[in-house]
Amino acid sequence: KDIPALGRMMREVWEAMEQKEWFAQYDAEKYITDLFNTRKGDVWQATDPITRQVAGIFIATYPGRGNENLGYDIGLPDPELSLVAHMDTIIVHPLYRGQGLQQKLTALAEQDLRSRGFRYFMCTIHPDNKYSKDNMEKQNYKVVKEALKYGGLPRLILLKKFALPWSPEKQENHP
Repeated sequence: KDIPALGRMMREVWEAMEQKEWFAQYDAEKYITDLFNTRKGDVWQATDPITRQVAGIFIATYPGRGNENLGYDIGLPDPELSLVAHMDTIIVHPLYRGQGLQQKLTALAEQDLRSRGFRYFMCTIHPDNKYSKDNMEKQNYKVVKEALKYGGLPRLILLKKFALPWSPEKQENHP
């Protein structure tokens, strides 16, 4: 039921951006609907408790072994590709910037995704988008490659890798 509001907010933010090439534009409502229908992604949203306005959204996608999996770009072995989550889209409405929403939404998504077994968190950022790059680096994402993505747009590929959870079985196998 929130998809139309999320789509509107994404369009509003994109239309107000000075550097539109920093963000790959698409039909947001269709994209989010497709993610839900295919179960290949999730959306976390921050909503202003007083106005009920969408303040920020975070979209993560699960590429599996699809060609779009950024794990291929960095040479992940085939068995690891299913453990990749794309930190796909982070948008904070201009009225709510400067309150740490990007970092809060990212941390919330990471916690949820780790609990589901994802271990490689990857994203792309336009090389000139210092704001997003700085935010992700503050959260321990590292630039691992620069490549042309999304039909030839320059992008930095960032990675944050988590170790597998400890278990007694693993301890026995690895003293």
